[in-house]
Amino acid sequence: MKKLECSIFRGGTSKGVFIDKNNLPSEKEKCDKILLSLMGSPDIRQIDGLGGATSTTSKVAIVSKAEGSDYDVDYTFAQVSIDKDIVSYKGNCGNISSAVGPYAIEKGMVEITSPVTVVRIYNTNTKKIIYSHVETPNGEINYDGDFSIAGVPGKSSVIKLAFKEPAGSMTGKLLPTGNVTDILDIPDYKSLEVSFVDSSNPLVFIKAEDVNLNGTELPEEIDSSKELLALLEKIRGVAAVKLGFISDYRKSAEESPGVP
Repeated sequence: MKKLECSIFRGGTSKGVFIDKNNLPSEKEKCDKILLSLMGSPDIRQIDGLGGATSTTSKVAIVSKAEGSDYDVDYTFAQVSIDKDIVSYKGNCGNISSAVGPYAIEKGMVEITSPVTVVRIYNTNTKKIIYSHVETPNGEINYDGDFSIAGVPGKSSVIKLAFKEPAGSMTGKLLPTGNVTDILDIPDYKSLEVSFVDSSNPLVFIKAEDVNLNGTELPEEIDSSKELLALLEKIRGVAAVKLGFISDYRKSAEESPGVP
């Protein structure tokens, strides 16, 4: 058994494993194999790893001190599939991004300033710079606070992110198709009016009523419906084809699991 130093951080409503890039092999195939083993994938329970058996808890941040002066750290986001032998580097995760600053500070990659340390993060997935404002009174990170967000129990300190020129993270345009709305023909369903927006990450917006929702459902209600999840994945797959990420919508979960 080989040892690998890592840290576990919660960022927003996600939780991930944070690793210094220098501790991983440069070859993608070898790195992917390590990340899959680390998270316990492929296994729907991830029982033999650090993954939490959900997409929001099967994430990895690979961070290293930057060599130049334009930003402080390089950060690569990896989405590790739960039940498939796949690691995706397409797109970024805003939740995990919020924990990169504290990790970099804890690892001594940036100099601490009081009362706030601004960590300049270069996300390699989207080629964008993120400014992370971390509370560091008295020269150390403040993890305690009265800030709360939906989906996370308890309260903590707030971390503010500023995305520099976020438009066109993967497609080069804020509106990838050049249209405010487009029509997607969903196989065995119907045509939907959607909006494609690429800001920090490519997204596809749909009307709740078009998938028989009212827009106020909680995550548990959506996640408990296999039929709804299958439909949403089909829509996402067709959208991925429209954006040129994949050629077959039926392979969206394997070839483009994170975007749009």
